[in-house]
Amino acid sequence: MRHLLIIALLAAAPLLSPSWAQAQNASEAETAVLSEIAKCLVVGLPQDWQRAQVVVELKEPGAPEGEVRYLFSRTLTRDQLERFTPCDEQAPARAMVGLRGAQPPEKRGWKSARFLLNRDGKFDLSYDYPK
Repeated sequence: MRHLLIIALLAAAPLLSPSWAQAQNASEAETAVLSEIAKCLVVGLPQDWQRAQVVVELKEPGAPEGEVRYLFSRTLTRDQLERFTPCDEQAPARAMVGLRGAQPPEKRGWKSARFLLNRDGKFDLSYDYPK
């Protein structure tokens, strides 16, 4: 039941409050993709999860694919990360790589991306660029 609430919050957030997406530092296009990713993540999470994350690491900036890790933390062990399997092991990673198309050219050269989803529906999306 809690999973359905989170999915509903993520799906409705861009429609109900455009400022919510801006407060999360994501564009409207990014928020729509991240909502789809979140729906897939929630399917594979246990009932007591607190925070889930997708980490995509590319061998080089602009690469079409790379390695992906799906991790989560539980209620009592927020700092201990465990692996989990989302609804589809490839779709969230492909979607995150696909977000480059919505980014300005100067922002597309990231080497890794991390999507962090909290149980309350808040999220964070960060990119690491080569030095």
